[in-house]
Parts: sequence; structure tokens; C-alpha cells
Amino acid sequence: MKQKINILINEEARKLGLYYGFWNWFFIFQKDLSDLNIKVNFFSSMNDKFFDADHLFLNSRSFPENNNRVDTNILKKLCLKNKNLYWFDMRDSAGTTQFEVLPFVKKYIKKQFYKDKKTYFKKIRGGRMYTDHYIKKYNLKDSEEYDQELLNSSHLSKLILGWNLGVAFFFDYINFTKLDYFFELIKFKYLNQKNFKMKLPFYQNWNDDKHKNNFFSLMNTNFYRISVGYQRTKLKEIVRDFEITNKIIEGRFNKKKYYQVLRNSKVSVGAYGWGEVCYREFEATLCGTAFMTADMSNIETWPNIYHDGETYLSYDLDFKNLKYNLEKLINDINLRKKLVNNSRGILKDCHSSIGRDYFLKKIQEIIN
Repeated sequence: MKQKINILINEEARKLGLYYGFWNWFFIFQKDLSDLNIKVNFFSSMNDKFFDADHLFLNSRSFPENNNRVDTNILKKLCLKNKNLYWFDMRDSAGTTQFEVLPFVKKYIKKQFYKDKKTYFKKIRGGRMYTDHYIKKYNLKDSEEYDQELLNSSHLSKLILGWNLGVAFFFDYINFTKLDYFFELIKFKYLNQKNFKMKLPFYQNWNDDKHKNNFFSLMNTNFYRISVGYQRTKLKEIVRDFEITNKIIEGRFNKKKYYQVLRNSKVSVGAYGWGEVCYREFEATLCGTAFMTADMSNIETWPNIYHDGETYLSYDLDFKNLKYNLEKLINDINLRKKLVNNSRGILKDCHSSIGRDYFLKKIQEIIN
């Protein structure tokens, strides 16, 4: 007898985001799930059909928050209809958790965790390890304290590492238009076509390397939390003063132009935003561009393209080695080739037998 999984999605997961994005594995490996006697349905609202399932996967972005806390009264009511609840924490940072839901759910799945789970037993200023560091070292003051539930050790076994946006297909805005996008949506939604012809392909151009921008660093720095925006703001100040020519650190591009410029750059330099893992690093890999970001050694995630010296180069939280590593990367084409090809291999694995096996094992780990 098949086990039925019903998944609650939110507005941003609709349209092609559902098929191209975080949830695409459920479509790509639909037959493999069926072979395991698992049937999956997606819902955009909670109704009687949604509750009629063996397991309910809840997207955290579908639930209202008050002062960074989930309204657990809603979960209490859901438990009365179906006790098999599984929480997918879709927040951006390993630190911004929603552990207040743990008494009401069977498992808690997150895109990234801190490797040291003891971190969750104590208060983290600003909700993230990096904000905690900057607040304490530079006496930063957010307009309000970040309040979150600490992890109760009795719930530790409920925590399961899921997967991040690296499994997504990024839409190829260079060769396709918004009109193409909506035609693609119609084919996926009504004609059951799941071949993803319009995904951004892997690209490399080492022959024209000497004509490329030395580095590319465009980021949103507009954060209402000072501690969250500090790293990006400081990075922008530092790279602006670097005596490195042919750099792009200002401007706003549409997606087509963004990908074109990224393809024509040697290095993409980024920083944490609301979280540590950012789509920018995956886009850089797809565009054949080596990337740098802040040290990711404390983060557990999958797919993991954050192996320092193997898939990317890091810099420390106080930027002490930023310029040295950036110049090293700009001037060493063989190092850049190694980093790009290694991270590219990891992303390719996402939709191969390696990604399939990881996904199927995760689903079984979640529901068993």
C-alpha cells in the first residue's frame, strides 16, 4: 500500500519555482518514489484533501510569524487533524531556527545547520553566528534583539539536514524570455513535460580569460538589521579601495545582463546576507566563474560546494585574508579551473544517481 505525502507550499514556490526550484526532486524522481510506494501531492492551502495523508510536509513560509516566532496554536490545531507533521524550515541561515515547533512535529528539516549542534543550546546575538561575532566585537546595535527558541536536547534527534537551493534549475535568462518562461510553465503544469529545456547550462570560457573582469561583486546591502548587513557593507567598502583594476562593484543589472557579466568575470566575491548559503555561488559555478565568500567551515549543507581550497576560497569574518586570496585567485587560472570544475561536479551530481540516492534516503529518513 502506498504511503501518501502531502506537501504544503507557499506563494513563492508556485509557477516554475515549484518545478525548477527547491522541490524539483519530487518531480524528477517521481517514479523512484513510486517504486518505494510513496505518492506525493502538492497543496497551496490546507483543506480536507490536504489532511488526508500519511505524512504532511509543512513549508515554514506558509505560516505567519509574530516577532520571529511561529504561531504554534496553528500547529496544535493541525495535530488534531493529523499528527504526522514534518517541518521544513525554509529560513536562510543555519542560525535562524524555529525550534518552538519541535513539540508538535515528528521531524525538523533544514537546508543548513551549524556543524556543532551545541551552538543551538545557547543564545546567539542577532540569530546567526556571524551577527553574534560582529555585535560583540564591534558593539553593533540592532533596532531590536533577535528572539528565538533554544534547542531542547530532548528534540535533538528530530533535526534532519535536507537540501539547499543548489538542487534548483536556474532559468536561462540569456537565451529565453519571460514569454518563454510562461510557455514553459504551461507545458509543465498541463502537458506533464518535465525536461527542463530552459535551465541555465554550465558554461566555461578559459580561452578569453585575459579579457575578463578581474572580479565581480554586486550585492544588496539594504538590511534593516545592522548586524546582518555589516559584512556586505564592510566588504563593499574594502573592495572599493582595492587597487585592482577592471572590477564591477556598482550598478544594477537585470538577470540576462547579470549572467552575461558573471560569465565574463574571473571571480565572484560575495558575503553572507540573511543567511550563509546564497544562490550567487551556484550561479557563479554555472557561469564558469570561481567564487569567494566568507568562511563556511562551520556550516553543514547539501549540495556542499563550500570546501575551502577545493571548490572556493574563503576569507575570515574580519577580512584579514580577503585581498591576498582574491589576488591569488585572479592571477591563478589553474586554481580557478580547479575550483569551478570541482564545484560544477558537485552540482552535476544533484540530478544524477548520487542526487537521487541522497534524496530517496532523506525521504525515508524523514518519514520512518
